[in-house]
This record gives sequence, C-alpha cells and structure tokens, in this order.
Amino acid sequence: MATQKNGNGRAEHRRQEVQQAVKNASDQLNSDGVTPRDYVEQLAWLFFLKAFDEAEARHDQEASFDDNAYTRRIEGDYRWSVWSSWTNKPDAMLEFVDGKLWHYLQSFGTTPETKQFANDPIAERFRRIFSTVRNHSRRGASFARVVQQVNRLHFSDETDVIVLSELYEDLLKRVASDSAGYAGEFYTQRHVIRAMVAVVEPKIGDRIYDPCFGTAGFLAESAEYVRGNSGSLSGKDLDALNRKTFFGVELKPLTYLLGIMNMILHRIEGANLEQANTLELHSANVSEKHKYDVILSNPPYGGKLARELQTNFTIHSGATEILFLQHIMANLKKGGRAAVIVPEGVLFRGGPDAKVRERLLNEFDVHTVLSLPAGCFLPYTGVKTNVLFFDRREDAKSTRSVWFYELTNDGFELKQTRRPIQGDQLPDFVSKQKKRAKSERSWTVPAIDLAKRNFDLSARNPNRPQDAEHKPALELVQSIRAKEERVLALLGELETLLEEQP
Repeated sequence: MATQKNGNGRAEHRRQEVQQAVKNASDQLNSDGVTPRDYVEQLAWLFFLKAFDEAEARHDQEASFDDNAYTRRIEGDYRWSVWSSWTNKPDAMLEFVDGKLWHYLQSFGTTPETKQFANDPIAERFRRIFSTVRNHSRRGASFARVVQQVNRLHFSDETDVIVLSELYEDLLKRVASDSAGYAGEFYTQRHVIRAMVAVVEPKIGDRIYDPCFGTAGFLAESAEYVRGNSGSLSGKDLDALNRKTFFGVELKPLTYLLGIMNMILHRIEGANLEQANTLELHSANVSEKHKYDVILSNPPYGGKLARELQTNFTIHSGATEILFLQHIMANLKKGGRAAVIVPEGVLFRGGPDAKVRERLLNEFDVHTVLSLPAGCFLPYTGVKTNVLFFDRREDAKSTRSVWFYELTNDGFELKQTRRPIQGDQLPDFVSKQKKRAKSERSWTVPAIDLAKRNFDLSARNPNRPQDAEHKPALELVQSIRAKEERVLALLGELETLLEEQP
C-alpha cells in the first residue's frame, strides 16, 4: 500500500480535490483571455471574500455557544454564502457583483447601513481592496463556473489551507515572473526566507515587521516558524499570534491584496497590514513601544526617492535600498533582531552608503553577512545580493566581529530555469551560523579591520584561492557580473553626486 503524503487517504484525496478546483478556476479564467497577473488578482479577491464569510460564520457560532450575540459585518445578499449560490442565474450574479457588491464594499463603513463599522479596521481594508482591484470576468456563465470552483474550497479545513497556501505560492511566482524586476521588486525565494527566519528565530510575544511586505512571504513563513517551534499554544497565545504579532506596509494595491490573502492562507486573519509608502511615512524618532522585535525584509532597490521626501532621514540618499535600511534601523527595538536582503553595492559603495554602514556597525551588532550568488533571484534579477543579520543589543554594545558565509549553491541552478540541483549549502549555513563556525566557506573579520577599509562588508573569502585558473567557468562568469554591477553602482553614485551639485 502506498504511503500517503499527509498520513491518510482522506487528506490525500482532499489535496487532489483542492488542486483540481484551483486548476479548473485558473483554466476557466485563462480560457476567457484573462492574463496570469489578472486571474491571480481575481482568485485573490474571491478567496478573500470566501475566507471572510467562513470566519464570520465561525465567530457567530462561537458566540452562540456562549449565549452571546454576534453582529456580522456583511449581511443579507452581500454575504458570499448568499450571492455565490446563484449559479443557476449566472448573469444576475455577475450583475449583482458588478452593480451592487462592489459599491457596497468600496463604501463599507461610510453608508447608513454600515456606519456602525466606521472605526473597524476591516472596513478600511474592504474600501482599499475593492477600490483598487477589478472583476476580470465579463461573462456570467464563466464567472459562475469560477465561483463554483472557489466554493469547493474550505478555509476552515487544515488540509485545504495547507494545499491552498502551496498552490497560492505557485500562482504568486507566476505573477512575479510575469512582471519580473518591475520597479526593483521581485519575488523572494522561499528557501532563502526560511533560512533567514531560522536565524532570527521569531517567537510568541514578538512584534514582527516587514516595511515592504509584498506578498507577505517573510510574515507568513514567520507564522509557520512560530507555530512549529512554540510547543502547545494557549488560546491567549493564538489570539496574540493572530492580532498582535504581524505588521507590514506595502505600496502597491494588488500586491497588498495578495499579501493579505497569503496571510489568511497561513491562518493569520488579523495581521496589521497597511497600504502606504513606507519611505514617506518614515520617522527617525520612533518611540520604543512602537518598535519591533523582529524585522525581516527584501526592500526594493534601484529606485530613487526625490530629495524633498528625504527630510526625515538622517543620511540623505536617492537610493531606496539605503533609505529602507535606515528605516529598519530606526524601527528595531532593544533586544531586536533583523535580517535584510541588500544588493552588493550597499556593502562597498562610498558616500551615504558608507555612512549608513558605519552607523550600522557602531550602533548595532552586525553579526552575520550571508553572501548569495549572483543569479540566486533569477528569473527576476541577476543582481548579486547579500543578507545582513544584525541585532540591537540590550546592553547597547556594537559590532565586535562579523561572521561571513559565502554561499555558492542554494540548491538550484543559477540560470533562468532555476532547476533543482544537489549540494544546497543553506542548511550548512544555518547550522554553522549558530556557533559562527569557521570553514572553507565561512570566516570572521574583526570590526576594527572593517573600519580600516571604509566599513566595507563585501565577502572576501580568505580561504578560497583567487587564481582564475582554479575557478570553475560559472564562478568566473558570476565574478565578472559582480564586477560589472560594482562599476554600474559607482557610476550611479557619481550621477547622484553630480545631480545634487548646485
């Protein structure tokens, strides 16, 4: 008898049903000419309303057990469970969604029938989401078939949620690939996220923040890590995990919706997620109680922020990656831990970059730098990146030494296809990082030596021969690419300096 992946036949059967339902919905949208980016948006808002309706039903049932009254936010025909049942009259269903439901949700909390929820954070979320997303179905029969498939899903079922989160990740990858590298943003590989989360070790009671949460990969993975490493959680713990643990800001409306849906699929309905421009909201003086215990992020880079919008930053720079790094530094609580992905140029450039690195080394404990290979984020970008891990220590001690790890294999080919290969070094990195062990790929540099080289944090492996004759061809190509990126970064820095001259 074959071993079932989820431990029993029912779970495996249900897994196949969920996979088929999502495939049917996607195929239906695709057959109507809806692009991958648009049909992921379509599925996201449908998932959102279905999951919300199930949550409301659950809250209503729980309240009735305690003989309490529960007021549903959405009632009557506007409830998913009502209008989604009109599949026998598909044109009327589509007309209701486009003509009535959309306006109801866009103005939720501001109309006489919903004004009792005016101060409800959910009301603001409805207004933002449905003011920016669209219904991409134009034919009633097609829309009804998609809704029927979504109705086969159950967000209160653990198997469904696990499978949906996996399928949703695949859909998000497809969207990211469809708009690869747009405005310096791209999908962060989940195996890299897991390694970062494993190092910072989020726990119950932490406030966890991503200032540009995108599709919420860091926050969702942190939720899974906390659940998997906290033993048995009490009701109070689960409530804190749901409502008081996760925080984030995202600028783009569609990405904001995708992130919210991703958190719901990871069983976090109450994440504190805002749609805004983080850099415009930035303050250099954040009170300690509003800071965060854990910050995980992959900020967009290559963008520019107008000089007049940089007034709240102590070190001015047009480069968004440097501004985001300052924002993270300003928002990390005493005793807090941060892990941030930055492009290679941040580690060696002069000017504002060097000033930020000096502050980082002198005011925080920069304990680890993980050097990722160029191509790690293909097909979205070939830019070489690094992960900075730093703590804001309770004793206010600064960096004494930095432990470097040079990763050359993340378990996937460093090509556009990114096919899996043997030799993944990320588990070795996580294992060695705990004791900062030395090896052929890892070494330690005293902070005093880093200061002598203008606080340059580039990974220069002293254990690896620099003779080109001993380097594999792929490594040579990556080295050439990294040097070209350095030249481009320096040219960009020079261009910024010239622009700032009167």
